[in-house]
Amino acid sequence: MILRMKAKNTLLFILLSCNGWFAISAQESLSLYQAIETGLKNNYSIIIQNNYAQIAGNNNTLGNAGFLPQVNLTGTQNNTFTSTHQEMFNGTVKDIDNAKNRSMNAGVQLTWTLFDGLSMFASKDMLEIMEGTGRTEVRIAMENTVSAIVLNYFGVIQQQKLIAVMQDALNLSKERREITRAKIDLGAGSEMQLLQATVDMNTDSINLIREMSALKQTRADLNRLMALEPAINFTLTDSIILNGPLSFDKLLAVALKQNNDLLIARNDLNISMLELKDARSQRYPRINLNAGYSYNQINSQTGFAEYSHNLGPSVGLSLSYPIFDGLNVTRTIKNAKLTIDSHENMVKDTELTLANDLYKLYTDYLTQLEIVQIEQVNQDVAKKNLEVAFEKYRLGTINDIDLREIQKKYIDAQYQLLLSQFLAKKAETDLLRISGELGKTMVY
Repeated sequence: MILRMKAKNTLLFILLSCNGWFAISAQESLSLYQAIETGLKNNYSIIIQNNYAQIAGNNNTLGNAGFLPQVNLTGTQNNTFTSTHQEMFNGTVKDIDNAKNRSMNAGVQLTWTLFDGLSMFASKDMLEIMEGTGRTEVRIAMENTVSAIVLNYFGVIQQQKLIAVMQDALNLSKERREITRAKIDLGAGSEMQLLQATVDMNTDSINLIREMSALKQTRADLNRLMALEPAINFTLTDSIILNGPLSFDKLLAVALKQNNDLLIARNDLNISMLELKDARSQRYPRINLNAGYSYNQINSQTGFAEYSHNLGPSVGLSLSYPIFDGLNVTRTIKNAKLTIDSHENMVKDTELTLANDLYKLYTDYLTQLEIVQIEQVNQDVAKKNLEVAFEKYRLGTINDIDLREIQKKYIDAQYQLLLSQFLAKKAETDLLRISGELGKTMVY
């Protein structure tokens, strides 16, 4: 059954819309959509990257940017024991051993930065960009996972079909061996022909065993992407379906808008611009509002007052203005400008690299589509040729060497068709991934 999956607006929406995951048990059927949904729900790389994105979101607050005041509650108590000797002006002498003095302080202190050269605004903008970068990193992890699931899913399909071809080849070799044995019984065959038929049959058996081993490994890779145990088996329900020719101009246009690597490069440029703004803010004055309410109490067995206490509010402003800091701010501004220039060139290089990669992928994609059509015709011809050759072999009008050669050509034609279909699908998937359209336009 061909499942046609039309993804939602974004891969993130797919992840959030998952109501559950499909527990894959032995021999349970598995569609491509189920494989993707299970991978998006359970893949560890996505979970880890999503945690990092949530951390970036948690950090994006007014308090972390410096907009909000800081309020602290303080309290101290000090006890001292001293021996004192005092001689007064009137001649009085006073000696006290182990005199106890106690002081208590408690209060609430508020500090609020009212102006810092607009540094807090730059910090808040940077936190916004970092949160957006975190979401982009999640999309990258999701797209990479979807791409890997698609390729491994179709890789399993390709290997299953190849195993069927090899099984047919083995069956033909067994039948050829039986025909040769029957000819010997009738006195028309030779022992050498039987031995050669046996060698070819064993060779086909070995090729089949190797391909079955490769299939198990590909299935294990698919299971890992879905966070499942490697030995779990399942029956795939979809086939390799190519979506038809894609438009290069449309892919390039959307890639320049939403390619994840390009988005991150632009975010880095925006952050470097904000870092310059933050560096320039160090040249402006800093104004803080300080307010509080305090309580102080003193108990003393020495001195002029035995007991005293006071309480009340306090409020004031503090201003600091940098006059000379060893030209460090100037150095920081120069470096920030150079960083901006570097990131501007990184954006240009990323755009050029993106266009170049997209062009090469698209060229390969069109090439593979053309090859698929040719390989399909070639496979049909090779199949028909094998059927004719085997009938001639039954009649004794073709020898073992010619039959084996035709059989090899049929196997090669089948393999090349499957390979070209897989490579075309891979090129198609890579095109959609690099353009940011993997979760939007891919239809199976």
